[in-house]
Amino acid sequence: KCFVRIKLSSGINAEYGRQSIPSDKMILMNMVNEAYRHCGGHMWVKDRQRLTESHFHEHLKNQELFVAEDSERRIVGCVLISDTDENGKILSLLVVKPEFRNRGIGRKLVDFGIESARGANCDFVSVEILYPTHQPDPWKDRLKKWYSSIGFQFVRNVNFADFFDDSSFLVIETTFSVYKKYFN
Repeated sequence: KCFVRIKLSSGINAEYGRQSIPSDKMILMNMVNEAYRHCGGHMWVKDRQRLTESHFHEHLKNQELFVAEDSERRIVGCVLISDTDENGKILSLLVVKPEFRNRGIGRKLVDFGIESARGANCDFVSVEILYPTHQPDPWKDRLKKWYSSIGFQFVRNVNFADFFDDSSFLVIETTFSVYKKYFN
């Protein structure tokens, strides 16, 4: 099933999206883990994988991992859309391959997540940005500004160690900055 048709004026042919399938495993694991190493590797234990094989299969089983493809059916991005404990959805693993960034694909994936939440009669969609507690992070600052610019509102900061039982894979103290987009 095609979930989004991305029409871009930049000459990029990213047009198709679909639910992830088993054969996407290595492509997605490599793409996601490389993005997290590049954009947040200083926070993680060396060689920590953000998307493991077992997580991939769990997301596949739950039908919550989606990919964007170019016109030749090559994966160029992905987003994970999960249920929250409240009546909402959370977007995570939003990744676009470097050569396809700044061309609207990430925004289309977020828009799909928003529409997915609306279609499920949710009250909101949220994102959580992992941020170093005691030092600036220009990449994460850019990400916070971007989410704010597309209608997400800052809700709160949560100490990661208080949020998850196991933070042993982090090498510095971190905070989750929680942003939500509410539906009226």
